[in-house]
Amino acid sequence: MKTWITYIAAVLMGLATALLFGDIPGAADILSGISSFLVNLGVFIAVPVVVLTLPSAVASLGKDRKGGKTASSVIIWSVTTAIILPLTAVVIFSFFPVSFPVTSTAGSPPGTLSAYATYSGTAAISALIPRNAFLSIAAATEFLFPVIIICWIFGLALRPSSDIIRPAYTVMNSFSEVMYRVSKTYAILASLIVYVSSASLFTELYQEKTILASPRFAILVALSAAIAAFAILPLLYCALTGFRKNPYRIIIRSLAAMLAGFSTGSIAAVIPIIESTSRQNNGVQKRVASTAIPFSSVIGKAGSAFIAVITILSLFQATAMTKPSLAVSAAAAAVAMVISFLSSSAPGMEIAFITVMTLRVLDIELYGAENAVIALLPLITGVGTLLDAEIAAMSASVSSIFIDTDIDVPVSDTI
Repeated sequence: MKTWITYIAAVLMGLATALLFGDIPGAADILSGISSFLVNLGVFIAVPVVVLTLPSAVASLGKDRKGGKTASSVIIWSVTTAIILPLTAVVIFSFFPVSFPVTSTAGSPPGTLSAYATYSGTAAISALIPRNAFLSIAAATEFLFPVIIICWIFGLALRPSSDIIRPAYTVMNSFSEVMYRVSKTYAILASLIVYVSSASLFTELYQEKTILASPRFAILVALSAAIAAFAILPLLYCALTGFRKNPYRIIIRSLAAMLAGFSTGSIAAVIPIIESTSRQNNGVQKRVASTAIPFSSVIGKAGSAFIAVITILSLFQATAMTKPSLAVSAAAAAVAMVISFLSSSAPGMEIAFITVMTLRVLDIELYGAENAVIALLPLITGVGTLLDAEIAAMSASVSSIFIDTDIDVPVSDTI
């Protein structure tokens, strides 16, 4: 059965589990513990996948002089989406202004969300200090940027420009193929992770009760995400690729990765699924997927910025009791766009990081009202990661079209 079908079934089963067992005391804690273990297992697989596929991919692209086009396509796509999506959020909110609801964490001490968001960012930034390349790889968890830089440098040196280098390149390419087999197996079996993670997500939201008592914000997030996923991103994809490929085919065949991002809230755990589905379903060459997707997972955070802008404007309206002005909304979108390129330093907390840093830069004081976000972080983080996963999948397809290596995969050959 195709992954986009099994993953939809997994999410629906997770929702059914939450509705059946959500009232049982301790159910959320049990599901959260199992979910955390399985998500960490996904990150455990993602690290060697990146380490063993990226160097040979960089070397192969460099050998054929296609590395520059691939890199520029990723940057163009990431910057374009980072500009358009936050502005789209402003437009949507101007038509459907909704105040952020009062949640169970609204009364937390001022600075709670800030500490919550910046803790992992501080640890990640310290990982950028060069000490030991092997230690950086071994210690990598969800923040893969140092690993990507190391692998990129190694890939540049691995280009088979002489006879003495070619055997090393061949070995690394063979290891890369092995890791794609691992990724394919993981992508097929990860529906179990999606089931448990989605059950944990829905159980937390069910016990929180906020979206049941005050559903308008959740509805706004869902509708906004649908507009971004099925209208804005496909239009941008067509504009950059000259309508050479149907974007909705890319979305459907990448649906497994998007739903995995929604349920886990971790783009790192989803990287093997995006790479596997990009190659097996969307006709992206292995070397393009291995390069574009890891880099896009670091800088392609327009989906998180999109949801963060909606959250910021909603918080502002709830605190000021008035709709934010166009100037404030545009400023929030601009700052969120810039911060999004740094948000991968707070893995799993990207939206909270963007929200906190944007409020700081704009010197907007909400007097602790921003802490209400904490209770709904599983929802908004999941939706943001879903969009980021779609952006990463489309990034690989855009890069493949830029260097004229994309192919059409028959439905029978997809996973």
